Amino acid sequence: MRRRSLDRDRWLRGVMFAPGFTIYLGLMILPILLSLYYSFTDWDGIRPTVQLVGMRNYLEAVRDQGFLNSLRITFIFTVPGTIVVNVLGICFAVLVNTKGRLTNFYRSVFFFPLLISAIAVGFIWKGILTYHGILNTLLANIAGIPPIDWIGDPALALWSLLVVTIWQDTGFATVIYLAGLQAIPADYYDAASIDGASAWQRFVHITFPWLAPAFTACVAFLFTGYMRLYDMVVVLTSGGPAGATDTMALRIIRVGFAQNRLSYASSLAIYMLGIVGALSLVLTYYLRRREERLIM
Repeated sequence: MRRRSLDRDRWLRGVMFAPGFTIYLGLMILPILLSLYYSFTDWDGIRPTVQLVGMRNYLEAVRDQGFLNSLRITFIFTVPGTIVVNVLGICFAVLVNTKGRLTNFYRSVFFFPLLISAIAVGFIWKGILTYHGILNTLLANIAGIPPIDWIGDPALALWSLLVVTIWQDTGFATVIYLAGLQAIPADYYDAASIDGASAWQRFVHITFPWLAPAFTACVAFLFTGYMRLYDMVVVLTSGGPAGATDTMALRIIRVGFAQNRLSYASSLAIYMLGIVGALSLVLTYYLRRREERLIM
C-alpha cells in the first residue's frame, strides 16, 4: 500500500509539473535553441531556404560599431541605474519602516509607479519631457527658464530615460528592502541602544548586514532588467536622438525586424544572452559570498 501511495504521489507531481515545464520549454528554451541555430545561418525570415554561414554573423558583430555602441550605452544606463535605485530603495524603506497614521499611505505612494506598465509610463513622461511638454512649460512660467529638449538632445536623452526608469523602479526596491527590515529582530536594536550606539552605527552594524539577502535579490533583478531594457526606450526615445539611447535589446529588434536580418539579430541576441548571463552569475556569486561574510 505504501509503495502504491508513493507511486501515486510521483505520478501526481509529474502531472502537476508537466504544464509549467511545457510552457517554459516552449516559451524559453525552444526560442533560445532556435536563435542559436539561426545565428549560424543567413536568413531574412522570409525565404523558404536557410543557408549555413558558420561564424560569419558572430565575426560581423564584433566589428559592428552600432552593436558595440548599443553595448556601451546599455552599460552606461545599467550601472548608475542599479546603484541609484538600490540606494533610494534602502533610504525610503528605512523612512517608511515606522508606525504612524500615514505609513501605509507612504508605502502605497512609493509602490504605485510600479503598478503602471512601462509603456504607459513612457507615454506619460513623453508628454512631460517633450520640447513643448509640461515640464518646460512650468519652468518657463515659474522661473523663466527657456525650453530644454530633454529627450531630443543627445547629451540629455539617456539621462532623462534613466530618471524615468529610476522613478518607476524605486518603489520596487523600497518594498523589497522594507520586507527585509521587518524581518530584523527588534532585540538587536534594543541591545544596541542600551550600549549607546548611534543611529548610523545601528544602520551599519545591524540594518545593512541583515538586508544582504534583499540587496542580492534587488541588485540581480534590476541589473538583468536594465541590461534587457526595451519597452521604455522604444516609447520614450525610439533609440534616438542619433542613437544616444540605442540599447542592446532595441538594436536587436531593429536589426531583426526593421532590416529583415533575423539570422544576424539572432547572433546579437546570443551575444546578449552570454553577456547578461555571465555577468549575472558573477554578480550573484559575489553578493552571495558577501551575504555569508556579513551575516556570520
